[in-house]
Amino acid sequence: MQRVARYLYRRGNGYTFRRNIPAYARPAFGGITEYVRSFGDVTETKAKAQAILLGEHCTRLFDEARNKGQSKSKSSDIFRIKRTPDGEEIEHAVRTWLIKIETSMSETLLMERASADQHVRDLGRLDVEVVRVMRSRGGNAPLMTRWIAETLVEANDWTIPTDGPLRVLLEDRVARGQRELAARQRAELSWEDQPRPTHRMFAPEEFSRDKDTPAANPYRQPVPLKEVLEQYFAEQEPAANTVKKWTTALNSLIEHLGHDDATRVTADDIVAWKNGLLATNDNGERVRGQRTVRDGYVGAVRPVFEWAVSNRLIETNPVIKVRVSVPRPIRMRAEKGYTDAEAKTALLASLAIDCEADLSFFAFARRWLPWLCAYTGARVGEMAQLRAEDVAQTDDGIWYVIVTPEAGTQKGGFARKVALHPHLIEMGFVAAARKRSGPLFYDPKRRRAGSTGNPQHKKVAQRVAEWVRSLGITDKELQPNHGWRHRFITVARDVGMDPDVRREITAHAAKDQHGEYGDVFVRNSSRAIANFPRYEW
Repeated sequence: MQRVARYLYRRGNGYTFRRNIPAYARPAFGGITEYVRSFGDVTETKAKAQAILLGEHCTRLFDEARNKGQSKSKSSDIFRIKRTPDGEEIEHAVRTWLIKIETSMSETLLMERASADQHVRDLGRLDVEVVRVMRSRGGNAPLMTRWIAETLVEANDWTIPTDGPLRVLLEDRVARGQRELAARQRAELSWEDQPRPTHRMFAPEEFSRDKDTPAANPYRQPVPLKEVLEQYFAEQEPAANTVKKWTTALNSLIEHLGHDDATRVTADDIVAWKNGLLATNDNGERVRGQRTVRDGYVGAVRPVFEWAVSNRLIETNPVIKVRVSVPRPIRMRAEKGYTDAEAKTALLASLAIDCEADLSFFAFARRWLPWLCAYTGARVGEMAQLRAEDVAQTDDGIWYVIVTPEAGTQKGGFARKVALHPHLIEMGFVAAARKRSGPLFYDPKRRRAGSTGNPQHKKVAQRVAEWVRSLGITDKELQPNHGWRHRFITVARDVGMDPDVRREITAHAAKDQHGEYGDVFVRNSSRAIANFPRYEW
């Protein structure tokens, strides 16, 4: 028996495929130790083409058995899901077959230059025979064509009747694929330029589109997007507001797709969804801005698909190359934070709140949140979630607040201590906080069920922002809450606050790896805060 190619042997005029089966995969082959299939008396070119397909067939079974402990497939019934393809999927499969066979056979033929002339003649006869039989319309396609067609049906787990228009289409496309393969290989072996496509389905743009369209994976059951998201959340444990936002984004995608199968989502689907989100209403206005679509929708589903890829639920991430262009904002305002006049308006109005006359949580929030943000540069949500027990004193008498994820959300997920400005203590914040218990700025008893994605401290911050707007601070380029953070950093730079201490107070990331090391003592932040100018008028 003469070895002709990998797993392919010749005895007399017949060819046989032989491949040893590793122990872990034998259950998928009925317990046999070697898989043998005879091709009979066919040409060597045909035998090599079929050996390539059969080798891939075995490799798929080996991979499934290795990954899952024991293959759920059988050598006679490889895949689990049967489906009827459409014309587009059939053409895609034929192009995929063409590329695989062309690549493999070209490598083999280059090693056998002495027989190149014979291969050219064989390919010419194959082309003539395929055309003759297909033009005759006398019934069956050539035997080799039918053989390849049936191999594609098995490999893709299609269900196609042996007669009928779909089978005719499949054999027609396979025959055209044989002609295209013959034309390409004849040109290569004859040192000629590659010919023009023999059919529109082999145009370069069709192959380019195939690259962006993942082939149907016959090993996979449908992968529900909602289940993927739930598994991602279970592993990543994101904040409640992230869960809410990303769930909204994924539901939007599912509504656009009209299905919930992650394996069927393509890059074209994501682009169409993105364009729909960016569409204008009847007045020509965008319902959502580009930044919202980029960060809140496309940016939300991208890591979920990437997680699915890394966990081998799907083959590719259809979102990975989709981008949303966000115009560079045009700022008509010079200051990012509060101006002196705006700060004076907001803080004097806050100072005028009488918490003895108005015992509500919102009054307490209006009285102290603007001042806390002004003197700490903290995010308003971090201050709005403070509890009475988060106001504490060091052994050497320094008053501080601790911002901790235990109280709510904290960007970065780590606790930090922020020293209180002497002016805050003099105005009575510590004394007022110590008279209360639990959350300082909202009543936890009024929490509504299912509101974890929009927590109470966030609602308090939003209401305070609306109140600031009501004072006449209406510049849309100023963020009423975040503006204090900008102003704090601006003033801190002006008075020469140490950058490491400033970043510790505001919880901004370090500039390099060195900055991530060590801690900043509360006494260090206390000295820096004490040098921060007072807001007094």
